[in-house]
Parts: sequence; structure tokens; C-alpha cells
Amino acid sequence: MKRLFTYIVKRTLLNPNLIGWGILYIVFWGIIGAYIMAPGFLKEIPFTNEKIIYQNYVAVWYSDLVILSLSALAVSIAFILFYQTGTLPYLLRYSKLKASTYVLSIYLGFLVVGLIIELLMTAVIPFMFSNNGTGIITYPSEIPTLIPILILGSLFFISFSTFLAIITIKFKGMRMQNLISFIPLILGFIFYSLFTFSEYPNILDYTSPYLSMMLLLYYGYTGNIPPINFQNAQERVSVDALILSSVLWTLIITIIDIIMIRRIYFTNIEESRQL
Repeated sequence: MKRLFTYIVKRTLLNPNLIGWGILYIVFWGIIGAYIMAPGFLKEIPFTNEKIIYQNYVAVWYSDLVILSLSALAVSIAFILFYQTGTLPYLLRYSKLKASTYVLSIYLGFLVVGLIIELLMTAVIPFMFSNNGTGIITYPSEIPTLIPILILGSLFFISFSTFLAIITIKFKGMRMQNLISFIPLILGFIFYSLFTFSEYPNILDYTSPYLSMMLLLYYGYTGNIPPINFQNAQERVSVDALILSSVLWTLIITIIDIIMIRRIYFTNIEESRQL
């Protein structure tokens, strides 16, 4: 377990694709938001409420960028697990390795990676928005609340990417492996657009883990209960319901992961290279 944990942490943190898409790409958009879009936004809001409105504005940016960063991490996790599971059926049947032990090892390893990246984003993004010439300093106001939210978000994306890797192998979907592995990032952009620009049905706040996590990140950043929809800010969400939804999604997918790992068989992963 220790060796697998160490391998996962080192391998993932040194993955150039993750560094490019999960860190540098997110920082690039943070620079655009902080130094190009934020100054223009401030000119359009009342001077008397600019500090409060600006903090909410930065919190939305922060929530969007963290979710996109976690989505990029999920893509890397799916690829790593896909190529690990080639020999996993033999290890589960002919060694002392158990499915629960394997899942626990990869969860802990990727959780450490996720926290490292998201804590980096938590430091970098507010720093950029507080040092962009606007004269307003804004940093997360509820760090003790934000840390558990980051952990929960990382665990959800780990469980989701693990699920995608397993079903790819279980149902002989190697030829679609590249597309399936990018599903977390594709969904990240879809729900980022809904969260930021669209008025969507309120029920999606509680049924979509992406929207639930973005609203929780907003809550952890500002300490204020977020609106049900940012295009219609009259009603407020239930934070308890958001947490419950996110926890249930993570637990259910994790249980499915453990059950399906026990039942996978050897698959020639080289078939994925034929596309």
C-alpha cells in the first residue's frame, strides 16, 4: 500500500499533462480574469458596495478555476488507472492485494496530489486578484471551511475518474478510452458555463456534483450562503443539502468502484492505441 501510494503521488505530480492543463492552463485563465476582466468589471459596479461585490466576483472565478483544475486532474487519474489495471486482475486473484486496499491506496495518493494542486490554486488565484491594480484585497474568508470542501471535491473527482477507467475496461471500451477519459474535463467546461453564464433549473444545484462543489467552494471562499442561481440571486441554496449531495455521489461511486474492480478481467489495453 505504501509503495503504491508513493508511486501515485510522484507519478502524478510529475505528469507534464497535469502540470500543463491542471496548473499552467488554470493560472493562465486566472491571469486573464485578474488583470484583464476584473478591472473592467469594477468600473461597472457601485463604489459603495465594490468590496463585497468584488469578493463575490473573485469567489466565482475561484470556484470555476478550481473545478476545472480538479477536472484536469481527473483526466490524468483516468489515464494512469487505465494503464495500471492491465495486471490488476491477476494481482487481485493471485496475491494478497484486495480491491478495498487498492482503492484506498489510489484514493489517498490522488487525494494528496489534489490537495497540493488546489491549495496552490487557493494561494495563487486570490493573490492575482488582490494585486492587479484594483486596490482591493480579497482572500478566502473561511479557510477552515474551505479545506474540507477541497478534500470532498478531490475525493469526488477521484471516485469519478476511477469509475470511468474501470467501466472502460469492464465493457471493452478501449477504442473509446481517450474520449471517456476526457469526460470529467468536458463536463467541467459545460457546468462552468452553466454556473457562470446561464439560468438553469434549481434542482441541478443538488443533483449535479459539479454545481454542488462550485457552490460549496463559493461558500468556503466568502463565508456567505450562495444564491440558487447567479443569474437570479433572490433565493439561497441549502448548504447542508449541497454537502449531502456531494457526499452521497462520492460514496455511491466509490462503492461501485470497489464492486467493479473485483470483477474486471484482463483486457489488452494496446487496443486503445489503434485509434
